[in-house]
Amino acid sequence: MGPWRRELVRSMRRPMRRRRPVWTGPGPALKIPPALVTLAVALVVAGSIIALLENRLRPVVAEIAAARAQNTMTAVVEHAITAGLAAREVSYADFVTIQRDESGAITALTTDMAKMNLLRSELTAAILEALEEADVSAIQVPLGSLFDLEPLWAKGPALKTRAITVGTVRAEFESQLTSAGVNQTLHRIWMEVEAPITLLLPGGEVETSLHTQLCVAETVIVGRVPDTYLQLDGVKS
Repeated sequence: MGPWRRELVRSMRRPMRRRRPVWTGPGPALKIPPALVTLAVALVVAGSIIALLENRLRPVVAEIAAARAQNTMTAVVEHAITAGLAAREVSYADFVTIQRDESGAITALTTDMAKMNLLRSELTAAILEALEEADVSAIQVPLGSLFDLEPLWAKGPALKTRAITVGTVRAEFESQLTSAGVNQTLHRIWMEVEAPITLLLPGGEVETSLHTQLCVAETVIVGRVPDTYLQLDGVKS
């Protein structure tokens, strides 16, 4: 065995020395910039103020937004009904027939429910189409209106909300008879419309609805209308 091999074997047989751990002590303290601390405190305070304002003002915002949505969408519905009646040239005689005996006394008031149901279906479709096309997606509530101060009412930047109709529109006919003078009766046929509305407000949804009614047809009936004939088939009174 050569000298270099013997030296290699001796070096391999020598025990390895373990290094003692060196205690460096605790590291330097982490320094947080004062600006970062100020920013964090400001964010916490701002979040608390926003949460407080939201809890107190949300009911007011919901009430004002609901009223504005109802007014806007009611106008759309009434315009759709009025336009539909004008296009069809609807008249009282199209739906109600007044039957008299030989002396001229009224014996019956009969309704053509087939025509009334057709009209209701057509007007309901027109209402749905008008609501889909109308620009009612953004209902604005001025921030000044949230405070009970007259100088601030309807002023300031606007808070935008979305209003959408959910479900189906309900439309029903209602009959109304009122006195129009001596031996005269005013007979009106109303269409009542109801539709649910969902308001998408910051932080959640608010449910409301619209309700309106328009006169579809009317006439003045000359002669006494017996109480037994005030109820028309299929029409509320």
